[in-house]
Amino acid sequence: MTLSDPFIQSVLEKIDSPDVIGVGIVGSYARGQESKYSDVDFDIYVSKLPENEYDRYTLHHWDKKLVSLKYALLDDELEALTDPRRAIWAVPGLQGMKIILDKDGSLAELQKMAQKFDWSLLQPEADEFAAEEVMGCAEEAHKILSGLSRGHESTVLYATWGLVKCMLEAVAVQRGILIVSENRYFELIQDAVGRDTKWVSAFRTAWGLDSTSSQYQSRGTAALKLYRLTAAMFDGLIPEKHREVVKHTLKLIKEAGYE
Repeated sequence: MTLSDPFIQSVLEKIDSPDVIGVGIVGSYARGQESKYSDVDFDIYVSKLPENEYDRYTLHHWDKKLVSLKYALLDDELEALTDPRRAIWAVPGLQGMKIILDKDGSLAELQKMAQKFDWSLLQPEADEFAAEEVMGCAEEAHKILSGLSRGHESTVLYATWGLVKCMLEAVAVQRGILIVSENRYFELIQDAVGRDTKWVSAFRTAWGLDSTSSQYQSRGTAALKLYRLTAAMFDGLIPEKHREVVKHTLKLIKEAGYE
């Protein structure tokens, strides 16, 4: 890390209290990938969260650095390792955490558990989550179809935003893509699916990343394609209780000419 010991000690003096169990630095400074614009992320593990919810995550400007303070309960972080939706974020953060205070060894033990993390134990729940997302986003697909048929830009854009977000998370969770940095979220998912696939092409157009996607109509059309491709990707995971909703939505998309 490029952080000086005096700086770290000055932060510890500001945040330490009887409730603090341990402190770790995460993010770009922990990975050695910081830039002049990076904030310094401190995860502060406590026996009791601050009473004011707004004090549980705060930003400060100390010693010419933007400092991020996030308070967490140890048990809550342990629980994150058993939840596929949270684990894709929690595991790489804990694995790369630089422990700077550990009063009773709890942080070292937590990090050891993260390093031994086995995604296969969460795969069934991850599959279920992905199937639920495909079913749930049928509503967004319906809204896009409605907006396109009425020429209503706001409807299409808002529903496209929701649909793309859900489909990305469905893929990230189902495939167990560990997000080492939020800055790489989109990159990691595209790489995992395959940059030359129809799915990635549909995502990039729906998200407005291609020169041809400046119009809301092209973005809405791409979002519908993304839904169709994601449903096909996870077809074997979709339980019978959700299949009717998904099947009906795909039928409407086809009937409207968006294949």
